[in-house]
Parts: sequence; structure tokens; C-alpha cells
Amino acid sequence: MTGANVVRGRLYAAPMDLARLSDDVEVVSRGYARAHGFTRDETWFLLKLQEEVGELTQAFLMRTGQARSKGNTQQELDGQFGAELADVLCHVVLMARHHGVNLEEQVERKWLVWHPDRSASAADGSELTANTSGLLPEKTSTPS
Repeated sequence: MTGANVVRGRLYAAPMDLARLSDDVEVVSRGYARAHGFTRDETWFLLKLQEEVGELTQAFLMRTGQARSKGNTQQELDGQFGAELADVLCHVVLMARHHGVNLEEQVERKWLVWHPDRSASAADGSELTANTSGLLPEKTSTPS
């Protein structure tokens, strides 16, 4: 399989490159703004993300039978849900780019440090692990 990766013994399709995605969605978004005559400022990035989250919510409610399906089949509802997830992802990437936030670094720092296959060792040799709530680091001694 061309472009496949093996991570921790599991085969995955080639991952999407976040930096390239950022570049690509920036080109699309900038062109869209130019074609429709609006300025993408920090307020626009936030409000557009909020709009897309609202559309994701609507698609979720329709998909789960908590709102009218408007004549769409389950397959169409699933497709709309996926499309809205993609919109939210792309607008998060655009907002991060606009504000100079390196999402890869932030995901590593905020999420992946808690991955069970990783261990963040403290300077004193103790190990930081996720507590039962998953929110705060708690120190545990590393075995000698």
C-alpha cells in the first residue's frame, strides 16, 4: 500500500499533513473571501467557526433522529455529518493559522502527552501520568 505507515504495529493510510492542509485551506478560504468581497479578520475567523459548529450540530441532530431529516436518506445524513466535521476542522486550522498557533505542538502538549504509550518524565525522575479525571497531571514515582 503506497503511502501507508505502521504506527505501534498498526497499519494506517498515509496521514494528512497538517501544515499542508493549513496551506491548502488558506488558499481556498482567501479565494472565497476575495470572490465574495469580505475581509477575514480575527472576528470573522471566530464567527465562521461558530457558524460551522452550528451546522455540525444540525447535521448531528438530523443524523441521530433528533431533528427532521428533511427527506434525506441515512446515507445522505451521514455524508452531511462528515462534511460538517471537515468544515469545523478546516476552520479550526484557519483560525490557528491566523493567530500563529502551531496546532501540532499544541496537540502534543495538550493531548498526546496523556497517550498511554508515552511517558513524560519530570526533571526529578518521577513520571507524570493522567489522573483518573484525565485533566491534571499527578506525579508517581518511577520504579528503581
